[in-house]
Amino acid sequence: MPAALRSRIIALFTLLVLFTGCITIEENYTFKKDGSGTMEYVVDMSQIGEMMKAFEDMNKGGKKSDKEMGQLDLKDEVAALKGVPGIKKVKVKAKDKFVQKLSFAFADVNALNAALNVLMEDTTGTNYTFFTWEGNTLVRHNNDHAKQLGSGMGKGEDASDTTDMTEFLASMKYKYSFTFANDIVNTGAAATMTKESPDARSVKFDTDFSAIAQDDKALDLRIELKKP
Repeated sequence: MPAALRSRIIALFTLLVLFTGCITIEENYTFKKDGSGTMEYVVDMSQIGEMMKAFEDMNKGGKKSDKEMGQLDLKDEVAALKGVPGIKKVKVKAKDKFVQKLSFAFADVNALNAALNVLMEDTTGTNYTFFTWEGNTLVRHNNDHAKQLGSGMGKGEDASDTTDMTEFLASMKYKYSFTFANDIVNTGAAATMTKESPDARSVKFDTDFSAIAQDDKALDLRIELKKP
């Protein structure tokens, strides 16, 4: 795509370094028995909303509009996702401009992987297999999208002060949630990933960008389901 989502997020985050590092990215999934499901991608900047609004008020007479200062335009991603085979019901929810939610339905993991290559491309520009099924186990691997996103966010920081950089990245969270049609038997994740199990068929994971910066497998997962 001519303008990658990753680059636009980095641009917003670089601006927001002036305020705070409290930003969260979420991937929320539901999987049906036939392998189809839904995905919601969330960029949550709500914790800095009031400060951003104050900053916008100070710049009303300047060159930057409210949309340029606070909103992430996802129209390119929406258009691209609508053209992906097996992807439908593509929607963006932006009731609060500091919380952007893009959702879609997928026919299977092949369609899901194609969609994630739209949302999470890295600088290699190559297609990546994010999800695979190994029997009853859903496996998630990751390209360098999140790591490069963290690196981009840190460009405005003093590279010589690694403590400040680590604290800055640690304040930015990356979350997963999964809901399945069958019970979850077992999960595997990096030691830096925290886990919550709301019920037998749901699981949530949480890490931060300092862990992602230090470990290429920080976002990798394995979720084993009970056989039907």
